[in-house]
Amino acid sequence: MNVFDLKRESSENIDRTDKAVILRERALNLAHKPCVAVQDSQAIEVLTFALGDEIYAVGSETVRELCSFKQITRLPCVPTFVLGIINLRGKIFSVIDLKRLFELPGTPFSEKSKVMILGFGDMEVGILADDVFGVQEIPVSEIQQDLPTLKGINEKYLYGITLERLTIINVESLLTDGSILVHETIEP
Repeated sequence: MNVFDLKRESSENIDRTDKAVILRERALNLAHKPCVAVQDSQAIEVLTFALGDEIYAVGSETVRELCSFKQITRLPCVPTFVLGIINLRGKIFSVIDLKRLFELPGTPFSEKSKVMILGFGDMEVGILADDVFGVQEIPVSEIQQDLPTLKGINEKYLYGITLERLTIINVESLLTDGSILVHETIEP
């Protein structure tokens, strides 16, 4: 007897034990949280990049622009993960070093370093990457979202990890997190 047999059978033909078993199976099926909420045939498009020795990705729909690492103007009184600001064709962007935010080992900037302008809603920010590799599609079924081994700040900004250890960042969580916003004013 499967979980749908309760509808087909009248109450008189099913004893209490069978009803309890069927209802328990239904509850377990409904309570099971699937790893991915979309069909296996779907894929997401991501931009892959390096932070130190690790490979990360962000959804390509959040990438506004890529630019070479250029002169960054440092700012006083900002957290260490805020490198400063850049002027890109007359528009000012804050630049964040995710290695510092994620507490990854630091590597020096190089000619391969790029600033990725990411956006969600009205918020746009530059993210420093050691190298940018390109766009690829990842089947959603290959992304693990619930990883009990990840704790702390990484988990907060994590969308998932693929079997090839590609870490996908949740840009929405990153850009809407109030702890990365700087709202300090200096009084004269």
